Amino acid sequence: MSTGLIVTSEYIPKREGLLIRVDMSDYLIDYYLHRKDHAPDTLPEHDAKLKELIACFSIHLAARTGRETHAWTVHIVSDTPYSLFVTGNTGEIDESGVAKGFLVGHVLTEHIRHTDVSSIHAQFTSRGKTYNSIVRCDSSDVPKMVEQFYTQSEQHPLKIVMSDTSDTALGLVALPEYDEEWMAAANVEAIAAGEDVQLTPMRTVSFAFACDCSPEKLIPFFRTLTQDALSDLYGADSELQITCPRCGKQFEIERSVFEPEQ
Repeated sequence: MSTGLIVTSEYIPKREGLLIRVDMSDYLIDYYLHRKDHAPDTLPEHDAKLKELIACFSIHLAARTGRETHAWTVHIVSDTPYSLFVTGNTGEIDESGVAKGFLVGHVLTEHIRHTDVSSIHAQFTSRGKTYNSIVRCDSSDVPKMVEQFYTQSEQHPLKIVMSDTSDTALGLVALPEYDEEWMAAANVEAIAAGEDVQLTPMRTVSFAFACDCSPEKLIPFFRTLTQDALSDLYGADSELQITCPRCGKQFEIERSVFEPEQ
């Protein structure tokens, strides 16, 4: 059974920082199987960007409190416009700091407007309230975009290091009242090796690649449409193909489901 994407966090006392370690190796098995079935034509460049974003997003989720649902839409400057979408939730964090959540992502290539500026559009829901923010980025490099997002939207720094040799990543998140001078000079890999810092284990979160999309969840929305609007959608077709923006899964909804009862 897959253990998912494993994220551990460790508190750095006195410096007021949080070291986050990401291991995607097991998670990527489910990721590739899903995309083979539902997005087989994904370009290698898009795939690489999405995996980077998933790693960065997991760092973000691990640094937040439990039971918050977050979603990012990331627009990338490109000759052929495309966007990346990720969403996830850490779930309930127990007293020992262990949690099981979900994290899913997709590459959006249809009906995407051209942009000259890369950006992150973020949304999260906590305790029934939804919050939104938009950050325009100076780079199209995903880790750098996320670092800039933290500086501007979260208003405290984040450093990200992606491994060149394995499916792992490191994040160093500044906490309130952090040591600014130390954070600016911090070497994330040296900190991860335990050099000159004390690391106190905090949480371990396992993120599954999972999406709860289904035709049944969309049917209530379609039932709010008029018959004329449904006719415009379906045209002469008896089925409408829908693609889930969260994971790329496709399914069909038959027109007959919405036929008026005789």
